[in-house]
Amino acid sequence: MTNMPRAASCILAAMALLAGCSNAPPREARAAAPSTDCTARVGTDRNAELPGYLLPSAAGGTVCVPLLLTANRQPKDYAGRDFHVDEFTDAKLKARWNACKADAACFRRIDAQMQRWLPPNKERATRSTGVVDPSGRIDPDGKVDLRQIRRPAFFAKAPYNESIAEAEPRSYTVEFSAPRDSFERIDLKMHDTIKLRGWYIEGSGVDDGKGGKLRALVIMASGGGGQLTAIQHPDEKSYRIDPATGKTVDIAFPNATTETMGQRWWRENLHALNMAGFDVLGYDRRGEGLSGGFSDTHTLEQGEDVFRVLEQLESGRGVRMLTPSGQLLEGSAAGGRLLAGMKADRIPIILAGYSRGSMSTAWAMTKNFVESCSYDMPSVTCTPPKGLKNIKGAILLASFASGAGYVPASPDLADRNLFAAGMAADHHIVFYPSSATLAGMDKWPAAFFGKGLWDRAESVEGTIAAYDRIRGAKEIVVARGPHSMETWAPADLRYLQERMVAFAKVAVTGGTRVPSAKPWSDLRSLVATTPDSWEPSSRPR
Repeated sequence: MTNMPRAASCILAAMALLAGCSNAPPREARAAAPSTDCTARVGTDRNAELPGYLLPSAAGGTVCVPLLLTANRQPKDYAGRDFHVDEFTDAKLKARWNACKADAACFRRIDAQMQRWLPPNKERATRSTGVVDPSGRIDPDGKVDLRQIRRPAFFAKAPYNESIAEAEPRSYTVEFSAPRDSFERIDLKMHDTIKLRGWYIEGSGVDDGKGGKLRALVIMASGGGGQLTAIQHPDEKSYRIDPATGKTVDIAFPNATTETMGQRWWRENLHALNMAGFDVLGYDRRGEGLSGGFSDTHTLEQGEDVFRVLEQLESGRGVRMLTPSGQLLEGSAAGGRLLAGMKADRIPIILAGYSRGSMSTAWAMTKNFVESCSYDMPSVTCTPPKGLKNIKGAILLASFASGAGYVPASPDLADRNLFAAGMAADHHIVFYPSSATLAGMDKWPAAFFGKGLWDRAESVEGTIAAYDRIRGAKEIVVARGPHSMETWAPADLRYLQERMVAFAKVAVTGGTRVPSAKPWSDLRSLVATTPDSWEPSSRPR
């Protein structure tokens, strides 16, 4: 065996149902998706007629189930290896941006978009925690008394009555230290340290299948504008319907009763994983909510924060925490207090992210399993992967992780790749990912994907492309809804949560298959796995 040619050894590995050689390409591409055969209108957040598949309806007859398709189709004469990876790399996106800059009209159009997003991004990233109820309001860039931060018990009171309140006796308020990101350092000349703040909730352990309990950790990254302790009134809606046009119109937050939408649902996810036995860490990403920082969109830097946080939980350097009993700990007294007493490279870990959090999660997975590249620098350099073997998989909800090649076909998304390249090249901010995250997914151990059929983040075809690269446990759950999952039908959210927990248990215990995942074989049959439930504004009339 020691002298066996590499090709032969790969053949034997494949026959043994192993993953194959370390530099093996992604699995053979699926056959082309069946053509769509109908159109249907959706409400939030597209307000548009979309192509779809005519499928059996639970009420009898058929119904058109719409979805967003990929804008960038592989040319019929394409001779390359992988169109959606090779043609959407960081280098090729930046080359297109340079061509745009040479065209005055193109530059004006994209630069106007970038200026609206460049920090301080107050229109899109309002720190609203403490606006409805002043308790819990802090200065995220100042010296914070951790006792001022809302804890799970806060959400026990009416009208919130949230399940997360039950976790109070197991919850630590935590604060970590991090450097400024490259935009702040280079463009704004800021060089001080910022703080990242949130909760660490201890779990009881996951059934290890051998009669024992396995302690494991899920690190949760919320969506853009997500604020872990922000109030959401249970009766609040994210949109209204204009009676004149029938279109959905987003409601602005904060308002009189709600600080930020979606946070109630996000805390329910933390609680579900914790009740399944997992330790759960959720903190506001830099520039948002409880956490310090000026810039909130640099997802590459936010991915690096995962490793800073893990190191600090072990060593205590740069960390402070408030225990359930109200004791304040920092430095060496805090180091080793959590992580179930294990080293940061030993406790089984799942990284989880929603929307913008899916970007930071995908970058963290790429940094750990593939390579770590300075895409935010004028000269890109790459270093070897961090190689933590205890990171067992990723949960990607409303994911952007399939990257720039799978932008959906919609007029308002046409400039996304030029915008992303311009932000990285001219402002040192990596926001939307290139194809780099997708390219390395064959090295990830496991992944779970939750997706709305008309999710603007990436097309469902992109989610399938990501899924196909995963060699271990994996599952896709789709629903008849948009990017903003909190708008989905309640039954769909419950099912998504159940499947997410089932996946996490399998991943941390070394399983290779998620039991009871719905079978499918192509885009149409994946769409057909959705039950006959709809996001309300998109239900067929």
